Amino acid sequence: MDKELLLYNYFANQLTEDEQLLFDELLKNDMDFKAQFEFEKDLKRVIKEYVNEDLKEKLVGYEKEISAKDKSNPSKWRFKNWSIAASITLLIGLGWIGFKSLSGPDYDNLYQDNFEGYPNTVYTISRGDGDTSKERDAFAAYEAGEYEKAITAFQELRSTGGISHGDFYQALSYLQLGKNAQAIDLLKNVILNDEAFKAEANWYMALAYLKDSDKVNAVATLKKHVADFNYNKNKAEALLRELD
Repeated sequence: MDKELLLYNYFANQLTEDEQLLFDELLKNDMDFKAQFEFEKDLKRVIKEYVNEDLKEKLVGYEKEISAKDKSNPSKWRFKNWSIAASITLLIGLGWIGFKSLSGPDYDNLYQDNFEGYPNTVYTISRGDGDTSKERDAFAAYEAGEYEKAITAFQELRSTGGISHGDFYQALSYLQLGKNAQAIDLLKNVILNDEAFKAEANWYMALAYLKDSDKVNAVATLKKHVADFNYNKNKAEALLRELD
């Protein structure tokens, strides 16, 4: 795959799983690719920092700084078509709003900043309690971070009639493993059928959409959260501002 397109997809939060693997491999082993990546990352930071009426002047100064480094170390600063001059032209032509729309929010960072695992508040597990039930196995696996095992146990319980709040914890196990579609399906069921965890399920569903870079559904779910629930309401409002 073209390296420049790979970088574009990274900064647009559009990498597929295979592309992410290739990206990580190049970042680790290809020094030119890593230098180009660091350049683009620095450019994004500079743009965010200097969004004001003298944006063009400050970015031109940044271009001179990069050019000086280019002369002192040509191998490290070889950026081909990804030059700062081209970026300036794009920014001035499209305007800051257009650039922001092109690059979009950093969904992964927003997710990481807001996601926290939910504790087991349903089933008390004590050492030596003698309980060998499937319910204990499911929650013990969840507490231990053994999410694949927890999912299997919760699924088995669900097929035999289920347990209280099992869908919620199975959904959280899926989310921990990055299986967002499965998590969303279960969280929708929790919202409809489990009043005790309705607010929590709505919050984590918004995060699952966020992790999928699904802005439309993330925003809609967060707006509903702000309107209907107090759980993490302030965080939901802050996320809406970030996504605006």
